[in-house]
Amino acid sequence: MRTVGIVGTGVIGACVAFALARRGVRVHCVERARPGGLTTDVSFSRLSAYQQPTYPRFELSHTGMIEHVRFARQFDNAPWWFPTGSLAWSDAGGAGGAGTDESFAQVVDRLTSWGYRALWCDAARVNREWEPRIAFPHDQGPIVRFPDEGWIDGPKLVSALIANAQRSGALTLWNSAVEDIEVDGDRVVALRLASRDRIEVDAVVNAAGPEAVTVAAKLGAPMLGAVASRSSLVIDLAADGDPVRHVLRGAEAHVRSAGRGRVRVRSDQVDAVLPADHRPEPGDEIVKDLLERAHRTVPALASAVVERIRLGTAVFPADGFPSVGALPGVSGYYEAFANSGITLAPFIGRTLATQIVTGEVHPLLTRCSPDRLRATS
Repeated sequence: MRTVGIVGTGVIGACVAFALARRGVRVHCVERARPGGLTTDVSFSRLSAYQQPTYPRFELSHTGMIEHVRFARQFDNAPWWFPTGSLAWSDAGGAGGAGTDESFAQVVDRLTSWGYRALWCDAARVNREWEPRIAFPHDQGPIVRFPDEGWIDGPKLVSALIANAQRSGALTLWNSAVEDIEVDGDRVVALRLASRDRIEVDAVVNAAGPEAVTVAAKLGAPMLGAVASRSSLVIDLAADGDPVRHVLRGAEAHVRSAGRGRVRVRSDQVDAVLPADHRPEPGDEIVKDLLERAHRTVPALASAVVERIRLGTAVFPADGFPSVGALPGVSGYYEAFANSGITLAPFIGRTLATQIVTGEVHPLLTRCSPDRLRATS
């Protein structure tokens, strides 16, 4: 495989590009916006396997977390990687999470039975030893610390990987949308761009995130409704100092650092009632709701200043597994899009690059073939 075009340069596309460049492949990345500046930049970007309901999905996410450790060690420093650990607690009803009948304790017990590290402690200890600024519902309430979780600065990761591959001379970045994927017989041969450029390639990777369905349709390979979407309201705050050290999965809001003096917040409850196609503005009731939930979780945030309010939308296979690999019947066409893209990106990058170059499919990706999204039954 000599030349590969990658459509989309979010975190997954960048990881695939980096891994291919490391294997000596010539890579053309096509991105209509700043690399890492769309879905990747709006993501809460937590490293976690917490919300995976079945062991196969958990195993894939847990492997992705472990891959981040290996991945970071390839560099002299990895300023995008923050293995802070996380803290989680339930509301008074003990709900395990949106869309589940499990209690919080049952969720944690299931995870620990699968080998996920978790430490039970009470709220008073957390306030005393780790996070003095969190306002828990009860001093003796049960809190779980997940020491292997953390968060990723997605745009910083993307920027580092693209720059690394460009310095090696293996990567060219095209600032354009894709107009068409050219096929000769049953083989991909070129990308045609909205800029009227034509790039001859031996293979194409569709890593276009929310636009992956549209890109697949250009090939004549529609996904027949086998995908789901999820929107999330995310607010970045400028705060004094560093109000939180861990990633917080609170009963009302999720909170994490976003770099020194900055905090990012979201909420499952808020996302569950987001109006379709809503464009949030300061002063909106739904924005005020999220901020109030964040303030109740970490009262020090009441004095923080709102920096950015954004709505991110993720598109992913409805069965919860990523779409990664070759599409049978079209030589040279590959897909790489997923839920939990931040967690899975380095693993997808390494294993898909291996598949493109050698044909070897990683065992954990056997459930992830793109052809399942084209089934008619």
